[in-house]
Amino acid sequence: MFMPSTQAGRATLVLAASLLGAGLATAQDRVHTVQAGDHLYGLAQRYLDDPNQWPQLQRLNQVRDPRRLTPGMQLVIPAALLRPEPVPARVVHASGSASGRDPAGAARPLAAGDTVPEGSRIDVGDDGFVTLRLADGSTLRLPAGSRARLDELRQAPGGAARSTIGLERGRIDSTVAPLTSPRSRFEVRTPLATGGVRGTTFGVAVADDGSFIGDVREGSVQVQRATTTTAGDSALLRGGEGTRVGADGAAIMVTPLLPAPDLAGLPAVVEDIAFIDLPLPRQADASRWQVRIAADAGLEQVVRNGEFPGSAQARFPGLPDGRYRVAVRAVDARGIPGGESVQALEVNARPEPPLRIEPQGGARVHGEQLRIRCADVPDAIGYVIQLARDAAFTQPQSLAGDAAAARCERTLDMPAPGAYFWRVATVALESGGTRDQGPFSPPVPFTVLALPPVGATPDIDGAGGDTFTIRWTETGAGPWLHQLQIAHDAAFSRLLLDTRLTSPSYQGAALEPGQYHVRVRQIDATTGLEGAWGGRQTFDVPARLLSGDNQPVRSSAGEPVRPGGR
Repeated sequence: MFMPSTQAGRATLVLAASLLGAGLATAQDRVHTVQAGDHLYGLAQRYLDDPNQWPQLQRLNQVRDPRRLTPGMQLVIPAALLRPEPVPARVVHASGSASGRDPAGAARPLAAGDTVPEGSRIDVGDDGFVTLRLADGSTLRLPAGSRARLDELRQAPGGAARSTIGLERGRIDSTVAPLTSPRSRFEVRTPLATGGVRGTTFGVAVADDGSFIGDVREGSVQVQRATTTTAGDSALLRGGEGTRVGADGAAIMVTPLLPAPDLAGLPAVVEDIAFIDLPLPRQADASRWQVRIAADAGLEQVVRNGEFPGSAQARFPGLPDGRYRVAVRAVDARGIPGGESVQALEVNARPEPPLRIEPQGGARVHGEQLRIRCADVPDAIGYVIQLARDAAFTQPQSLAGDAAAARCERTLDMPAPGAYFWRVATVALESGGTRDQGPFSPPVPFTVLALPPVGATPDIDGAGGDTFTIRWTETGAGPWLHQLQIAHDAAFSRLLLDTRLTSPSYQGAALEPGQYHVRVRQIDATTGLEGAWGGRQTFDVPARLLSGDNQPVRSSAGEPVRPGGR
């Protein structure tokens, strides 16, 4: 008579026997109906993880002769003894370009909810990310540029799990469920080394030169070189440690991971609809950075991921509005990622700000009124336009009519001369009718110019002589040009003279008899900005007697003689 080899085996045997006696088996146990020709040895080979445990089946089922079984009898095979069988992995999340190729060679894009059978190969494109859940609850995360084989995905009803992942390129981050059975294992294999665990959070990568890179955040990982010849070909990595195993055959060296980075410099809110720009920390021992953005707190639904140089910023394509989590790890000179820091990130880029029309950036404006105008946005119910003296808008002035006007346009009295900035945000209605103000546009700088001072009223000397002179006084600091106009009418529509001068005076030849009007304005010599016209001066040129050769008749004193002796 055979006896169970362990106390646990006895307990299992007694429990199963009692259930069998009661006509019951546990939900996870297998019940086999004996067929002609069956015997315990063959059934043990067929069902048991360890066929040498057939005596436990004999005792449990009260079989007298293991070679002779009665067809039709029910044999209970305890779940704890069952061999793990293939169970497909489930796709928890897939983004970007990611595909699976099954053992038969059929390829298909991966999507959440898909199942991936044992023997499949996973390919993740440069913009993709895939999260897989195994039958025992373990999680695999494959970032962009990774390729892996699901060589073994086995699970027994009694809890034994065997998972073997072949990593061909890229990286796998694993969170492994505790392995409750001594027959369980979880391994990630690369061409140069294997990382095996018994419940932990760790990562394995294949470097460009084929080197194995391992890092452990929790638990422990046994790293074994693929071709073991010396004692230095294996090492135990504990939480906070990592290693790189190359093809040089050197002993495996364990090194501390870089500390988790400080993410205080990352923005809490991103308002750009086109890009997600994240300034990376400055860390002297970081050769590059691993950055991922996820839509969930568990960092399984990764929507953006990539690696960036140590001194650069991370830039990703824009995301839908919402709340995200950013995870960042520094990578040391050996290519081993360090501790991970996670920070919340909100994207609020909608409704999108309108296109700014005027004033354009760098514009110099003047006049009595300032017009601010932008392109209307479909479905907008209004616009918030702000004016400030600084680009940070520390003291913004919101313009009247915010979020109420149907057009993105405001007109206001020209502010005092100086530097200004303006920006605009769109207001729309959410699906539930809630008012939703989007982000402000980037600030638009412009300058309000001071108009040159109003010119003085000119004085006229010698208007009736052979020549006449017009003089006026410069006002303000200058430098100025001067525009002088002489006209036949007070509206200055019939101009006799329109000229620009560098000094505040003008001398001209005698004018025909009649009434004239003169005015002057100052022009900024640097900017060309024209001031307002000064007061109008009116003067008369009297008639004169002419000789036969059409020359003025003069008195003995040399003055022109006027008709009537004047």
